[in-house]
Amino acid sequence: MVAWPGFLYLLWRAGGLPGLRRSDALRLLVASACGITAYHLALNAGERSTSSGVAALIVALGPATTLALSLAVGLELYAWRRVLGIAVAFAGVVVVVVLGSGAHLSLHGLRGPLLVLLAPIAFAVYNVIFKPLFARFDLPALTAAGGLVGSLLFLPFENTGAIDRFGALDAGAWIALAALGLGATLGGYVTWSIALRGLDPSRAMSYLYLVPPLAVAIGAIALGETITLWLLVGGALVIGGVAIAQRQGPRAHGIAAEPCIEAADGRP
Repeated sequence: MVAWPGFLYLLWRAGGLPGLRRSDALRLLVASACGITAYHLALNAGERSTSSGVAALIVALGPATTLALSLAVGLELYAWRRVLGIAVAFAGVVVVVVLGSGAHLSLHGLRGPLLVLLAPIAFAVYNVIFKPLFARFDLPALTAAGGLVGSLLFLPFENTGAIDRFGALDAGAWIALAALGLGATLGGYVTWSIALRGLDPSRAMSYLYLVPPLAVAIGAIALGETITLWLLVGGALVIGGVAIAQRQGPRAHGIAAEPCIEAADGRP
């Protein structure tokens, strides 16, 4: 709700979504329900009974999930550099989570990990479904509409005591909520959509491999956690893998191929 004024302003500034068809509205609804509502519900519910290391490792499956979905719907094709880059980056995530952060991975009880697994799957679906709309609609307005729809879909999951708990928050908690709403939600989804418009979904998703090492680094600064040699090694693998995944190369042969080239209007 903190982000709603910003979303509404972006939607008003762009004049809404003129020419929105019923099929477009359905695509917007499904994408928002997946990438905003289902993603956050699954991640937060799963982390209640899952260690942060397991959760981070599972969420890091997002790029591979997006690549598989993009291939299945014909949105892009495999290229050996991108597959190699994703593999290297994923290895870096494993090093960071298992060794660099000192977390102990345990799959005791599958309910939490399975709930967390729904998060990268939901976000992958969001990217694949949302991307075709970028060619015909204003990007800020489209992102704003998705943010509004996705956040409204949280309402059925709210309980009657939520308003009272918000009323009891102190000033520091409200500042944190404002930072989450305006920065992580409004700013995050707008920036992500800008990136997704210019990149294939799996290529954009490969940047999410930076999240685990960044989280550990921020934890070291804010919480005094130790930065180990394994953290540095894993971070180097993550950054190197992302760089490989982003690199364009000559057309591959055999089963590997370059990603689909988009037309000027954004269509694959």
